[in-house]
Order: sequence, then C-alpha cells, then structure tokens
Amino acid sequence: MILATYLPIHRVIELKIFKENIEIANPDKIVICIDYYFDKNQDTLYQQFIRELGEAETIKGNWRNRSSCLLRLVRHIAENGGDGLIVDSDVVLPQQWKEIDKKLNLPFYHLAHEAWRHKRVRREIVNGIEVYYWKVKDPLAKYMQVFTGPKLGIRYKGLTLNLKAVDEVTAFFDEVDTYYSSIIADEVALGIVYDLSGVKEVPFIVGARHYVHKSYPAVKSDEKLRKCIYAKALVKLYRRFNYKLPQLRYLVSQLLNCH
Repeated sequence: MILATYLPIHRVIELKIFKENIEIANPDKIVICIDYYFDKNQDTLYQQFIRELGEAETIKGNWRNRSSCLLRLVRHIAENGGDGLIVDSDVVLPQQWKEIDKKLNLPFYHLAHEAWRHKRVRREIVNGIEVYYWKVKDPLAKYMQVFTGPKLGIRYKGLTLNLKAVDEVTAFFDEVDTYYSSIIADEVALGIVYDLSGVKEVPFIVGARHYVHKSYPAVKSDEKLRKCIYAKALVKLYRRFNYKLPQLRYLVSQLLNCH
C-alpha cells in the first residue's frame, strides 16, 4: 500500500504529524507531494523532515494550489496498483485504522473527523462500522454542486477512475491563473473526477483527528472580492467541463459581486 500526503513547502513541519500515520498504517511506500517548490536550494527546507520518515518518494512543483498535488497523487496510486491512502498533512488516522480497513469491503472510502448532517448524506452499517455516503452531484444545490464530501483521508482499494478525466482536471488547475486555482477547493476538483468516472456516492467514515493548521494570516478578508474571484474561478471550471447549471449559478454570483 502507498501512503501519501501533500502540502505547500511552508507547511513542511506538518510531516511530524504525518509520521504518526506511517506508524499506524505501516505502508509499503511513502509518497509526498510538495507545492511551492521552484528552486533546488529549497531542498534543505524539507529534507530534514523527510529523513525522519525514512525513505520517501517526492513529487515537487510550483502549482500553488492543492488540487494539482492531490490529483497527481490520485494518478500515481491508480497507475501503481490502485492500493493507496492519501491523508491531509495535518490529519492523523484513527489508531485502529488497519482493523477498520480490513472490515470495509469497499473499492474506496474517505475519512472525516465528524459526521456530516446533510440532505445529500445517507448512513448504513457495514460489518459493524458506521458508514456515511455523500451524493457527489447536485446541479441545483446552492453550494457544492459537484463535491466529494469530506476528504481528510482518501482510501483507494481498487477503484477504477477515468484517468483521462484525472489528466484533464489536472491540466485545468495547472494552466489557469493561480488566483483562480488556489481558491477552488480540491474537493471540487476530485468531485469532478469522480463524476466523470461514474462515481455517484462517496462512502466515508468518522475517526480522523484534524490538527487545523495556522498558516493563514490573521487579517480580515474582503468578502466581496473573494466571492468575485471564487465565482469567476468556478465559471471557468464548470464551463470547461460542461456543467451548465452550476456555471449559470456562478455567472449570476459574478454579476452580483464583480463590480
């Protein structure tokens, strides 16, 4: 099994948190995707933390958005046997994760730190484990029209994904202005991949511990400006992948907030 995480280089200290997941999951291989990397002199910034993990493969780039890193890890796992686990860098798996994983006879599932109470969520018991299911697409929703639901961790156990869709969504985030790519949640990017792969629901379990990072500046944001950029970004994304109703919804938001 591949255990992976992704993070901007200025949060590399979180690999100390990620180390706990190595001890819990006991993977065969470790892969780390590092963003905001643009010069080999930055190697010293992360290598000391990598050494503490043991041997690890790195994927590095200067994409300046979470989606470009996440989708590269998704593809890496898919083309290397499909057995993998991606965990956010500030998240720790439940101690009993290996036992839980053995009981879950699912092609994939996500991890959350709490249950989501939402009309798009249903619940069932699988081998004694409470499993929630999030509906990926709802074109008429006010928010999260195409969305993965919670994804503090992503466990793949043979899920067949549309790799052409992975590549096309990755290309969008690699090519669009970073003002746009950085504001779109990676749950939206992966949600589009799932939808184009025929995934209707995302199963998820509760139990991950989330140590929320503190890297964002403590300043008051300009909400109107943020809504403007967010709307423009989603119009571009949904137009590229032909989601007409979500595109229309954010065109209206763009008209309301970008003046």
